[in-house]
Amino acid sequence: MLFPCGLPFPTAFYLILYVLTFALHQAFMHYVLAGSLYVAWTMAFPGTSKNQGELARSEQPLAAVLRDWMPFLLSAAITAGVAPLLFIQIVYQRQFYSANLLLFWRWMTVVPVLIVAFYLLYLVKSSIMNSWPRALRAAVAVATAGCFVFVGFCWTVNYLIGISESKWPEIYQTGQMPFFASTVLSRMAVWIGGSFATMTAIVAWQLFQQQKRNIDRNLSVEIQTLSSLTFGGLAVLFAAGLMAIFESTASTRQAVLGLGAFPYLFLSLAGIAAQVGGWVAQRRLSRLRGQWLTVISSGALLTLLGISFTREAVRSNLVDLTSQYEKHAEAAKVGGFAVFLIFTVLVTGVIGWCLWIVRQGLLRTESAAREGDASTPKYD
Repeated sequence: MLFPCGLPFPTAFYLILYVLTFALHQAFMHYVLAGSLYVAWTMAFPGTSKNQGELARSEQPLAAVLRDWMPFLLSAAITAGVAPLLFIQIVYQRQFYSANLLLFWRWMTVVPVLIVAFYLLYLVKSSIMNSWPRALRAAVAVATAGCFVFVGFCWTVNYLIGISESKWPEIYQTGQMPFFASTVLSRMAVWIGGSFATMTAIVAWQLFQQQKRNIDRNLSVEIQTLSSLTFGGLAVLFAAGLMAIFESTASTRQAVLGLGAFPYLFLSLAGIAAQVGGWVAQRRLSRLRGQWLTVISSGALLTLLGISFTREAVRSNLVDLTSQYEKHAEAAKVGGFAVFLIFTVLVTGVIGWCLWIVRQGLLRTESAAREGDASTPKYD
């Protein structure tokens, strides 16, 4: 039966809310994860491009946009992560808390690592690093990306522990994670690969807005880079997904390929096809086109939702939730959902208003710069 059909209404309701809010959180987090990895690569291997006036990769528009926006997107990811964190504690209370305790020091370091990463993002964005040696700049960027990879590792292992209740005694006694490295790495690779596809879809719209303000701008280099990152990320996602399925237990494979999850898996594959088709068409052009970006973004959304629903369908199939149905029903009776929706709308509106103010400031700055250039006398 298709997930979450067949479950009691309160359980299904919270599961759907969890997946939808988790997907939103993932979209922002993907931007930061893939963006930090790309920025780290540009600083470690700067290179140059003739089409960009011999600019190093780290100074080209794509890397510049990522550096400017990653601190804000990390804030958005953390804010958007509150809702799924709340819902997962309601639905998987026993499994989630047990996994947290069994991870012990690893789990306790997640918040400090995120705090360090947050400040490092501002350091990477600042002009202070311009005078530093290249090796030191690269080290800071790599350390920043490493923080986000570590947080992803902790959440991946948390998920694996939560669906492996039979291994809890062993983990408690030994303190070791009884999972093959390939099991953890394949699941991490799914999310890291997918994060590049999500990031490129978002940053393409940001470059598109810059292109609208500068109609003569040639973005052929950025388009080639974005499409290559997308193709590579989707290839990693697909290969790692197959590896994860084949390496998993028989019950997990049955859950993935069963009626409960397979339609969502098919949805994610359709999203991958849309992204590939959109970038193939966009790759032939020197300017970003709104229609192709819409196709690409729709594909990225389908892939993100498809994988998120597949992941949750598998977990709900492997975890016995029957003992928690009563708690879910009790939670559904507690007032406050209307307040949650009201504040969700208010916070979204405030964030949108702040973005509008920043955008207006940028437009005024660019307009003043253009007027200044036009008023400057030119001498032959």
